[in-house]
Amino acid sequence: MRVAAVALSFGVLVSCAAPSPGFSGTVQTEYVSVGSQVGGRVIETDVSAGQTVKRGAVILRLDPTMPQATYDEDVAQARAAQAALRALESGTLPGQIEQARGSSLATSANYTQTIGGARDRITAARAAVADARANERLAEKTYERTAALAATGDVSRQSLDQARAARDQARATVRQTQAQLTQLVRADLPGESAAARANAVAAGRSFSAVVTGSAAQIAQAQAQVRSADAAAAHALAELREATVYSTVDGVVASFDLHPGDMLTANQPAAVIDTFADPYVYIYASQNDLQAIRNAKTLRVQSDAGAGTFAGRVEAYDRQAQFTPQNVETADQRAELVYGIKVRIADPQHKLLDGTTVTVKLQ
Repeated sequence: MRVAAVALSFGVLVSCAAPSPGFSGTVQTEYVSVGSQVGGRVIETDVSAGQTVKRGAVILRLDPTMPQATYDEDVAQARAAQAALRALESGTLPGQIEQARGSSLATSANYTQTIGGARDRITAARAAVADARANERLAEKTYERTAALAATGDVSRQSLDQARAARDQARATVRQTQAQLTQLVRADLPGESAAARANAVAAGRSFSAVVTGSAAQIAQAQAQVRSADAAAAHALAELREATVYSTVDGVVASFDLHPGDMLTANQPAAVIDTFADPYVYIYASQNDLQAIRNAKTLRVQSDAGAGTFAGRVEAYDRQAQFTPQNVETADQRAELVYGIKVRIADPQHKLLDGTTVTVKLQ
């Protein structure tokens, strides 16, 4: 009898041993909040709480007066910037560049002509000196013959005076042409060449500056066009924010705005229930973690009486954490556990947000 009692006790223990562990959690449904990034005064509402909406349906409209005015102003500035850029590229700057190029070419040609003409002028000046010296020698000989004849009385005193005057004039002409040659070689030509060269260099630099400056002006104008276009695009985006649309299919779970109300920027205007399957976070110790991960399906029992549902593991924490306060006993709360996200199949939408469930292995 004692053996039989022990065997019976063991059988009872086996039959009652290790029931499927249960894990408590709170149902969380998925909602989407829609609103405006700019805010404003509500002028029209198109939905009410409990209404079914499709993605893209209008929820409400805000007063578009101010964003429309900002958009119109930015568009006008963008057009003005584009017009200014076109004027630079096709009108003003090409004319300035061409004028600067022509001036540079003209001064360069003048410098070349100055250098080339200097040789001819020096040659002509030297020829004038040579002619003056030849005339001087001739006048000197004429004077000497006339003086000899005057000493014998063969010519008059007047002829001698004329010969002396011609000699003196020839000498003066030599000095004058020599001085002109010296002035030309030492002063005039170097000065003229230097001035012509300076003018050519200055015109070349001016041309380069115009080209560089034109490129800089075009780059600046292009930057202004990009900035104005960006401002217009931003203003258009803000104008579009004056109409709030639903971003999903679902049912309006919360909406309490009326024409005349103020909606602040990024304030939720409506909450839309997407009717996606809800989920629950449970927390399991490392002893139960592998069994839950290996389970093909989980049984989710509603503590609110909504029924029993199938669940599946959707995600789990990679790091352990302390058990949350709402889980079981104080001893269990002191353990390190892993959070597990369980997606619940609820096609009839029976589970309510915030109700509790118990999750067990099948």
